[in-house]
Amino acid sequence: MYAMRGTSRLIGMGLAPLVAALLAAGGADRALAAEAAGEVVVGAALDLSGPGAAEGKEARDALIVELDRANRAGEGIAGRGIVLLVVDTGGRPQGAAEAIQTLAREREAAAVIGPAGIPEARAAAREAGRRRIPLFTLTAPEELFDPPRPWVFSTAVPASLGARAILSHMTAVGATRMALLGAGDSQGAEGRSQLSALAPQAGISLLMNEAYRREEHNFLPFLHQARVRGVEVFVHWGGPAAQLALVRARMALDLGIPVYFGTVLGSALDLKEAGRAAEGVVFPAARVAAAAILPPDVPGLREITEFREAFIRRHRRPPEGVAGFAADAFRLMVSAMRAAGPSRARIPKYLVDTRQYTGLTGRFDFSEANHNGLGPDSLVMVRLKGGRWTLVTVPGER
Repeated sequence: MYAMRGTSRLIGMGLAPLVAALLAAGGADRALAAEAAGEVVVGAALDLSGPGAAEGKEARDALIVELDRANRAGEGIAGRGIVLLVVDTGGRPQGAAEAIQTLAREREAAAVIGPAGIPEARAAAREAGRRRIPLFTLTAPEELFDPPRPWVFSTAVPASLGARAILSHMTAVGATRMALLGAGDSQGAEGRSQLSALAPQAGISLLMNEAYRREEHNFLPFLHQARVRGVEVFVHWGGPAAQLALVRARMALDLGIPVYFGTVLGSALDLKEAGRAAEGVVFPAARVAAAAILPPDVPGLREITEFREAFIRRHRRPPEGVAGFAADAFRLMVSAMRAAGPSRARIPKYLVDTRQYTGLTGRFDFSEANHNGLGPDSLVMVRLKGGRWTLVTVPGER
C-alpha cells in the first residue's frame, strides 16, 4: 500500500512533501493513521504488479498529478488536505475485493478509484456495494452499468462508444461486410460483444467473429479466409503486439482491405516498427491520447492541454487515455466532496445530478439511470498516415 499527499499543500501546517514510499507491513497501520490524521482519505485499487500494471501505473501517475492540483494552496476539502492511499491488486479479482475491504473498513476512505481491468472491476464493484462506498472504475463493461449499481460509477469510455464510432465510419465509406478478430481476454470479449450486437443496426454483416489466444500472433490464416469470404473491412480489438502482427500479415498477403483497431487509449503500437504495414489503419482514440491533433474548438481543450503539460513535467512522458479516466474520476470525486462534504452517502447523490460536466475524457451527463454519462464526443477518429496520427475530420474521409 502506498500513501501519497500533494507536494505543495497546507504549508502552514508543516506537512511533508509527496510521500510515495512503499510501507512495510509491520508499521503500515501506525504510519497511515498518522498521515491521514485530520485529512480526507481517498483510495485507489490498481494493478501495479500484474498483467495490467502498465495501465495501473498510468492511472497512479495521473492521480499523483491530480492530488497535487487539488491540495495546492491549501484548498483540499474544506481546508482539509487529501491523502491518497493506493493498494496494489496484483491484477487479481480477489486482490481488488480485498483492496476495497481494506480501504473501506480499515482506512475509512471516502471513495475509491479503480480498477482498470474488467475482472477486477467486477469484484471491486460487488465489494463496494457491500461496503457502501463510492467506486469510480477505470473501465466500463456494460454488465456493471446496465442496470446501474448505486455505488458504482465510471469515467472510462465504454466499448460500445468505440464500436459505434467504427461502425459509423464503415457506413460512411460504404463498407457492409466485416471480419472481427478480438483478444481472448475480457477486453477483447467486450469489444467483440458490442460490435456483433451493433453491426446489424448499422446494416453491416459480420462474416467472421473470432478470438485469439494471448500468445497467438499468426493471423495469416484468418486474413486468407477473410479474403476468400469477400470481407471488405477487418476490425482488430486487442493489444499492440497483436495489432502489429495483424498489419504485417495484411502486408505480407498484399491485401488492400482496410483495418480498424478497437478503441486506442495510448501510443503503445510502435509506428516505426510497423512502418508501411500500419499505413491507413483507422481507430477511435481517447481525447487525452490524441491531444496533439485535436481541433482548437474541442470543448475542454485548455484543460486537456494543462493536464498533459503537468503530467509531462512530473513524469517526463505524455499521458494516455487511462490517465485521463483517472484524472476525471479524481476531479469528480473532489467536486462532489467540496459541494456535499466527504460523506460516502452524499457523493453518489451529488454525481447523479451532475450534468454537462466537461472533463478531460469528454462531457459527462450522469443520472440515476446512467452512471457513466459519456457520449460520442469522448472519442476522435484517427488514421495512421506517414507514421503519424492524423485526425479523420470527415467520417468518410479516405
